[in-house]
Amino acid sequence: MRAPARPLSAAVSRWRDDPFSRGGWSLLRVGGTPATRAALGVPFGRVILAGEASHPDQAGMVHGAFEEGLRAARWCIGQEVRSVIVIGAGAAGIGAARALQDAGIHTVLLEARDRIGGRTWSVNLTPTDHAGNTPCVLELGGNWLQQGARNTLAPIAQAIGCRLVDTDFHDPLQLGSAPAGLDSATTEAVMGRLRGMAERATRERDLPLAGIVDALLASPAPFDRETVQYVVDAEVFLDTGAPLGELSARLGFEAGVGAGDRWIVEGYGAVLRSLLGDIDLRLNTAVAEITWSEHGASVRHATGTLQADAVIVTVPAAVLQDNSPRFVPELPSAQREALELMTVGRVEKAAMVFAKRWWPASSNGYIRIADGPGRISEWLDVSDALGVPAITAIFVGDWAAELWDGQGDAEVAARVADVLWRASGAVAGPSSS
Repeated sequence: MRAPARPLSAAVSRWRDDPFSRGGWSLLRVGGTPATRAALGVPFGRVILAGEASHPDQAGMVHGAFEEGLRAARWCIGQEVRSVIVIGAGAAGIGAARALQDAGIHTVLLEARDRIGGRTWSVNLTPTDHAGNTPCVLELGGNWLQQGARNTLAPIAQAIGCRLVDTDFHDPLQLGSAPAGLDSATTEAVMGRLRGMAERATRERDLPLAGIVDALLASPAPFDRETVQYVVDAEVFLDTGAPLGELSARLGFEAGVGAGDRWIVEGYGAVLRSLLGDIDLRLNTAVAEITWSEHGASVRHATGTLQADAVIVTVPAAVLQDNSPRFVPELPSAQREALELMTVGRVEKAAMVFAKRWWPASSNGYIRIADGPGRISEWLDVSDALGVPAITAIFVGDWAAELWDGQGDAEVAARVADVLWRASGAVAGPSSS
């Protein structure tokens, strides 16, 4: 058997360890509802919080964050302010700053990192020996324009000439220990039963999602236990990355993928950069403290203090839970209580470019690999669209921890490539030499 192929170039995320993300997208704990998210986004004084976590029905999605940024900007405009500080240059922050700037309001956009994008992160992995002219852009964060025609960022991507590629999440190439004969109809039937059980069990009060899943696994007929476990891992756990005991049985798995999802060949970065224009963007500016009142707000960072009529805060909910930035006075009780009803999962990504494509081709580029209960990963093969053998992988929960923790980026990429190698059965593929 030959050794697994090693990537020519690779990049990996560290979302769990990133102090400006603290994990993946927001999730609702037991007792959380869309009203919880809405409460997080209620203005206080001259401050408003906005991001995917505050969107009542498009949470966890990039366009949801963008729409919340626009909502926050509309509130500021309605207050007839003359100056606004926007904290965070992800989709929400850039959306807010763009709308404010277009309305003639003096706007400063502060970003703690040395890049824009927040929890989207487009990286160029074009190998030095690649003779093509097309950059090999892959995503280490948000990847898809979700919800089809509902997506408010899709028209912007199309207007600047981005190429969009459809992904059918209902038709993955199943590798590894996936049950034989599993199809989309069976998957939907299992999920329908799980949702029905959750609805009946939580009519009087919310419960942890884990208990509902355990009940289904205890009596899986007409399905077998293996199929139920795989579907739950693929459709719920892979979409959250969090222990199911932490999640609401009513709303622990909210609307997300599966409705006309497309990825951007040029990357989310191209879309967000197109919105920056003349915005006063200040990178490497982490905000330590926000002092607010009914009349305005001030923002303190490492090298000084800025004042404005209003402040829009778009940092993730998990970062706010760490009291970063600090609010003076503290956040109102409604926002603090909303944050207590939210959690976040462990989600990591690896992007890799190879000398040749040695893994099996999927009809739409979408692949799932399973290695037992709770160990499932999601892959997007972008080789055909980019003209370069390239693929990205998403790992969640304990499997992500096993591959990532204590390892350097090169070793993580090698471990991830080995997962694909073994699942592909690529015993006669290219050597690593």
